[in-house]
Amino acid sequence: MNYDDVYKLHLQLLSVYEKNERYSASYQQQINYYKRQLFMFTEDNVQRIFVLNQLLKIHEKTRALLVNRCADHYFVKENNENN
Repeated sequence: MNYDDVYKLHLQLLSVYEKNERYSASYQQQINYYKRQLFMFTEDNVQRIFVLNQLLKIHEKTRALLVNRCADHYFVKENNENN
């Protein structure tokens, strides 16, 4: 796998995340910052991959919070039904 392939995969994953999520103001500011970096200042695919990685980390952090919240809600509901 070369840098072009990795770059394309990162773009695909970012596209999927962005189609399915809306973010709080602080996360959106970080996302906007890295997108400006991606489109204005990166000169090659290695730099682009680094910036895309930062964007994906933000999306994954938000996704992890959502998964934890869903799990907590499920277990609270289950415990209430058992009592």
